[in-house]
Parts: sequence; structure tokens; C-alpha cells
Amino acid sequence: MRRIDMKIGIIHATCNAVPPLNAVFKKLAPDVTVLNFVDENIQYYANQISGIDDKTHRDFFNITNTAQESGVNVIIVACTVLTPIVESIKPFVKVPILAVDYPMLEKAIKNYYKIGIVATNAPTAPATKNQLEKLAKELGKKIEIDTQVDTQAMTELKAGNETEHNRLNRLAAEKLKKRGCDVIILAQITQASAEKEVASLGLPVLTSPNEAVKTVLNIIQEQKSKEVKILQYTSND
Repeated sequence: MRRIDMKIGIIHATCNAVPPLNAVFKKLAPDVTVLNFVDENIQYYANQISGIDDKTHRDFFNITNTAQESGVNVIIVACTVLTPIVESIKPFVKVPILAVDYPMLEKAIKNYYKIGIVATNAPTAPATKNQLEKLAKELGKKIEIDTQVDTQAMTELKAGNETEHNRLNRLAAEKLKKRGCDVIILAQITQASAEKEVASLGLPVLTSPNEAVKTVLNIIQEQKSKEVKILQYTSND
């Protein structure tokens, strides 16, 4: 475990995403201070309009600005619906900002051809598919993508029925396996609890919390190294 004195801001669009990501930070970097910024209306509104629009951009900017003003060193955007517009926010943010699923998607593209996406929130599947296609093009990789959505799983999770949520995720992943997928992506942080059950199908399963936290810790380490170099340079003067 690394001992790092830093503050991380995490933007969520559902309270159910808070525990999984915080648990990974507690495990890998317990000394990091984590501040959670939650706006459930972002996800609710995205479901209502089946996508994102100008209002989504404004709401995203507002919550990002709140996180930045709290003095965080890095911001993680934990809402996969917002992933496609993270780049549009970067010019207005002075600290590093990372889409939680980017490291996971990059790993999938670099290691697999037919990628299966399981989502429990309807707008997430096309958003993740678009991100995969865009990233694959940037990396010069050819991939094939298949998706399976089960919104009932999210309903069960919000009702506290984690066992049923996990079972429904496994059933969705099983359909993708039968259609020839090489790997399963559980697109949302809220699906992390289903990882073990889905993995029982015998396919590799990727979730975003672990990969994202590792990436953020590397960013923080680079920041601290730069600070040390600046202090050394100043003291030499």
C-alpha cells in the first residue's frame, strides 16, 4: 500500500457507485482523502432523454467546478454516461480529470477482439460502445463490440437486492458469451459486486474501479515527484 497525502474528488450520478470506488481507494491508498460529489439527477435526466444534451454539459460543468473549488488534486468522473464529454470539460479544469472507465476500456482494446458490454443503465451501453470505437481508432486496433442491457438489475441493486443484481448481470454476460465474446466489460462501477459471479462463466471480466484507482495513484505520484523537483530547485537557488 502506498502512503500518499492527497485529496481525490469523485463525481457520481448515483449513490450506488460510491461504496465500490471508495473501497478500492481504502484498499490501495488508505491515506488518500476521498471527497464524493453526487448528482443523481444527471443519470435520471439522461435516462429520460436517452442520452446527453446541453443541460447535461452544464450540470457536469457545475459539479466539476464544485469539486475543483474544494481543492482536490485529481478528479475522477465515475458516471459512464458522462465519459463521452470529459474531454470537453478539461479546458476549464486546472487539475487532472479522468473518466473512470478509460483505463478499463484501453485494457480491453489492447488485449481482446470481440468485446462484450454488460450495462444496467440504458444510456451506458451506447456511450461505452462509442468510447471503445473511438479509442480503438486512436490506438489503431480492430475490435468487434456486442452489448447487453438489463435495467432490472439496477432496479434490484437500488432496492438492496445485490444477489439478484449479480445474477441478472451473469445472465446478461452469458448471452454475450454465447454470441462469441472474448471478454466481458461490466460498464458501470455499480456492477463491481457482480464481478465474481460473472467470472464464473469462464471469461475474463473487466471492471473500472481497480484500473481507475491505479491510474490515479500514478498521476498523484507524478505530481508529487514534480513538487519535490521544484522544491529542490528552489532550495538550490
